[in-house]
Amino acid sequence: MSKQRTTGSAKSRAASKSEANKSEANKNEVTANESESAVAVGDQVAQPTVTIDGKEYTLESLGQQGREQLQNLRVTDHELQRLQDQLAITQTARNTYARILAEVTKTVTPVK
Repeated sequence: MSKQRTTGSAKSRAASKSEANKSEANKNEVTANESESAVAVGDQVAQPTVTIDGKEYTLESLGQQGREQLQNLRVTDHELQRLQDQLAITQTARNTYARILAEVTKTVTPVK
């Protein structure tokens, strides 16, 4: 059984501003396939792989620096997703406040 994770493509729940960010993030798409299944004695162990710009590499072949940069990329992608989620929450709150304010002003006489 193999688990595939995709990073680099930002999934945004925020408004249309994030669409431009999504196309920019997809330029350097990276996916990692890591085996989670048990291996019987004598069976060959599948090496974890990563796909970078459409080419597949074993994690081992990337060397220490490549693996560190891959980890940095994953951390950065998670942070981008967290910030996009926070932006969506903040935009939802703002829209709610504006809607409530509009309701309040219906009962108030404007000065001009």
